[in-house]
Amino acid sequence: MAKTIVDARGELCPKPLIMTKRAIKEGAGSFEVLIDNKTSCENVSRFLADNHISYTEGPGEREGEYRIRVAPEGTELEKPDAAAYCAVPTTKSESAGYVIAFTRATMGEGPEELGRILIQGFCNTIKEMDPLPAALIFYNSGIALARKDSPVIEALIELENQGVDILVCGTCTDYFSAKNQIGVGTISNMYTIMERLTLAGHVITP
Repeated sequence: MAKTIVDARGELCPKPLIMTKRAIKEGAGSFEVLIDNKTSCENVSRFLADNHISYTEGPGEREGEYRIRVAPEGTELEKPDAAAYCAVPTTKSESAGYVIAFTRATMGEGPEELGRILIQGFCNTIKEMDPLPAALIFYNSGIALARKDSPVIEALIELENQGVDILVCGTCTDYFSAKNQIGVGTISNMYTIMERLTLAGHVITP
């Protein structure tokens, strides 16, 4: 059986990390990650080391490419927050882009049913934006949008696959007893959430 290849060439952090993390969580067994920038290679290697996952690093077939051979023993990660391994801009002027913060599962003021329709349309439209947001952050009752049974879960997974960082408030998942129901992104802490909001070029709250 051919070994799984995670081709992250042409992708910038955190996408190579997200792709590596997904392969581990999906139980791909031993696999190889192909990367064509040194920073992402170093970040993936550090992520694997911190999670005590066996790996070897070497050059790829072409100059400037790297090949990481990964041999996970399971699918559980001690430190799953991929975004934490990527350099975060230190000033707003250096920010990678904008952030969308979801504080509830509806949009705007008015009838709740209308609010649900609007937020679904909003989430399904994000993928059409150029550029895409740097991150989507869900907290308070907004975490309902990141649940496995959410009507926008497929749109959110697609955005994560395109490299959009998705953070879900851990305190909120504990409060609503929803930790095992989250179907996308990383369950994060308030420090990381505050950091992403502070350093964003601007924050949109639908």
